[in-house]
Amino acid sequence: MNLTQSSKTQRATAAIALLASVTLAGCRQDMHDQPKFFPQRGTTFYADGRSVRPQEAGTVAREQGDPTSYLLTGMIDGPHGLQEGDGLPLPLTPQLIARGQERYNIYCTPCHSRTGYGHGMIVQRGYEASANLHSTRLRDAPLGHFFAVITNGFGAMPEYRAQVAPEDRWAIAAYIRALQLSQNAKDSDAPTPAAIKPLTQIATTQGEPAEWANTRHWTSSVANLPTYTTGEVASLHPGPVPGVPSSTAATATTGPLASGQPASGTPKPSPTAATASTGPTKPTATPAPPKANAAAGKQVYLDNCSICHQDTLEGRPPKIPAILNIVARTGEDHVRTTIHEGKPDARPMMPSFAEKLTDAQVDDLIAFLKTGKPAAE
Repeated sequence: MNLTQSSKTQRATAAIALLASVTLAGCRQDMHDQPKFFPQRGTTFYADGRSVRPQEAGTVAREQGDPTSYLLTGMIDGPHGLQEGDGLPLPLTPQLIARGQERYNIYCTPCHSRTGYGHGMIVQRGYEASANLHSTRLRDAPLGHFFAVITNGFGAMPEYRAQVAPEDRWAIAAYIRALQLSQNAKDSDAPTPAAIKPLTQIATTQGEPAEWANTRHWTSSVANLPTYTTGEVASLHPGPVPGVPSSTAATATTGPLASGQPASGTPKPSPTAATASTGPTKPTATPAPPKANAAAGKQVYLDNCSICHQDTLEGRPPKIPAILNIVARTGEDHVRTTIHEGKPDARPMMPSFAEKLTDAQVDDLIAFLKTGKPAAE
């Protein structure tokens, strides 16, 4: 009897030990400790010691497509390199506009509002005013501009390439153009028997307060922004994404959504500022160099720089840096070089003003920046 009980005890102990060993074996970190590469860590497997490998030259991932195509960049060949195109690379259908409206309402309305006047909910709660999509500058902007801004960001606006698929970005751009047309529509634009209803009438019908239809309230925070012609848009927006080679744009669909700029070909050139000329000088006298005018430089700043760096010179960190006392901090030569050459590698890219500002205007601008005072004073 005792022998039987002892045997049972031994078998039970063995079973428990076996179960424990199996259980403990299942807790090993085999998946964690397997030979694999960890991001940002070195490795002895490759001669250069890098675990993160660049894409092999000449190869394209299946889902990547052509990274230089018009569909993925919104850029076309222009006389001075790549520029924003104005074609729609997707068929223009009611479904596309509806998809663009849905995506716009999700990603864009918090800042730009449902109507696009730049007074969305976060702006009403104290955030910096967003761009007014109905300004002359943006009504004249090509469709490729909106695609590029959504893709790469602009000023304080972050990029949305990771959140919004390329086709949806074009859908949003198409909807923005339709939204612009809707806010500037006339009765003659509506097909019979439809009619254009004033916002005041819609507000009354829907029981909204009277101030709901006051578009001046929607645009008050951006009313002082300068307006630009179609040809000047290229000087405001970053050109091609750094590292993307020039390529022929894909066939684009143009239609009523397009602005005055063609989908391909040669656009209107940006107006070049004329260089001030001086009359003949006396051979016996050397004219003194003109004295820079800080007051004139303040106006140059307001016309060209404040749209990004703000009237206060405080920028829009972290995307756009503050430039208060920039001359004292970095030196006049650095500031002058930056104005002439821009910052093509910055995100967002700062454009060059070499063809837009004369040497005298640059001198005036630097004189203003030397004062260390905001333009808002």
